[in-house]
Amino acid sequence: MSRLVAAAAAAMVAGLALAGCSSDAPRNSAGQVTAAASVDAFQVTLGDCTGPMKEGNIMSLQVLPCDDAHYFEAYARTELPDGDYPGEDAAREKADTFCTAEFKTFVGVATKDSSLDRFYMYPVKESWATGDREVLCFAGLDKGGLKGSLKGTKK
Repeated sequence: MSRLVAAAAAAMVAGLALAGCSSDAPRNSAGQVTAAASVDAFQVTLGDCTGPMKEGNIMSLQVLPCDDAHYFEAYARTELPDGDYPGEDAAREKADTFCTAEFKTFVGVATKDSSLDRFYMYPVKESWATGDREVLCFAGLDKGGLKGSLKGTKK
């Protein structure tokens, strides 16, 4: 099953597909990742930190403890409304609008004033047919090197 991920850096948007069947990430009682693991795109939750995002088909996504060097952090999620699949362009637009609005709440500055990059995952037609409506937003740096959460950092 695939999900689409789009990178939003300045005015450029690039599409990426994620799919895979990987094991669950080891988590503590608070739900935080405790060791690096390769997971299915549907297993990423709010607060998870990740490795790099790459263009093309990705069989799995690397999650890492946020205290370790990482690239991105999942900061917001929403569900698109039920009904017919809105189409890739509309799903991407809704994801971008939502993630842009939530970015300021999470990081503390608007995307236009931030040095951070954004990615977001949203449903594709195939995953929509199985009930996937989730949009998941990520903030971070394409070059990596982040440590700790980006919440309230005003970067």
